[in-house]
Amino acid sequence: MHRTVPLIAVLAMLLFSGSAQTSPSASPDSTQAATWKVLVGEQTKSPAGTPEGTTLNDFFPGALQVNAGDKVTFQSSGFHTVTYLGTVRDVLGFIPDPANSQYEGINDSAGEPFHFNGLRKFIFDAAAFGPYGPKVISGKTKASSGVIAPSRNGKPVSATFSFPKAGNYPILCAIHPGMKMKVTVKAAGAAVQSAEEVAATAKAETQRAWAKAKPLAATKVPANTVFAGVGAETTILGFFPKQLRVKAGTTVSFVIKSPSEPHNPAFGPETYLEQFFKQHEFFPMGPKAKNQVSPAHVYGTEPAGGYKYDGQNHGNGFLVAPLRGRGLFPGPVKNVSRITFTAPGKFRYICFLHGPDMSGDIVVTR
Repeated sequence: MHRTVPLIAVLAMLLFSGSAQTSPSASPDSTQAATWKVLVGEQTKSPAGTPEGTTLNDFFPGALQVNAGDKVTFQSSGFHTVTYLGTVRDVLGFIPDPANSQYEGINDSAGEPFHFNGLRKFIFDAAAFGPYGPKVISGKTKASSGVIAPSRNGKPVSATFSFPKAGNYPILCAIHPGMKMKVTVKAAGAAVQSAEEVAATAKAETQRAWAKAKPLAATKVPANTVFAGVGAETTILGFFPKQLRVKAGTTVSFVIKSPSEPHNPAFGPETYLEQFFKQHEFFPMGPKAKNQVSPAHVYGTEPAGGYKYDGQNHGNGFLVAPLRGRGLFPGPVKNVSRITFTAPGKFRYICFLHGPDMSGDIVVTR
């Protein structure tokens, strides 16, 4: 399975996956409370011919009927949460630091301070990434598995919730906006589908989701534009076109076309990009641990209106645009970053959130 994991995911897996349940689900029958299985995202490698970078941000099946008292095991092989909020809405991933702290003392490779020094620091919101609430979903209390992601052995991880009360319960992934399903709980003993029917529906819906990827890969892109990701629940983690040729002085628009996945282009030496991330992004590993979102995600490396690139920015060609897309920050959603390329050259870039597996090139001619 191809899955470009966000850089923050490595730490998140270590923090949250240890509490997830991995026991197999029981087969439903008519004599006792049953345990049903829902697949969270893709579980296997993509079918042959699927565009590279395709991932499925969806639940399979997308709707499930159970009886009051039943349990549902949600199995994940990716980077997701199982969250009940009482309504389907986006959960912000980053929030301003309640302590009103600031980014401080961060210089570029030439020893010059970045513009975001002195600006308010952002932190990871535990409501998006961490577990909370009971293992019972009854409509009274919010609950979340926190991040459920495979451990280092690559085996799927699961979280189980019981549903004791009849009603309709919207379930979402707090990491991927728009990723949702509905669990309908009927009275005990009421007719519901069989385990075989649920599995067949999940399989059919997964196949249809994979099939959406090929048309996405053929998406037409306007001139002087790069689409950062394409697709919704079926999404391709890639830049389109993978290589764009422009003349010096051209402004390129990097447009987010994947509402369930945010992105941001990052230029510069790959080792430096990785080092900058490790030095300035702190995913909380405990209640009193450091918590800081990379300032490049929040503010970008350039002041407003200053996104011009000649391959020499900050002494080594380092430039990162702010993260764009849904489910990130308070305020209006922004989906476009614009960078003017002022000097000829071939400039490789990656997504600063998802890492070097998601990359592209801008070729600038005179």
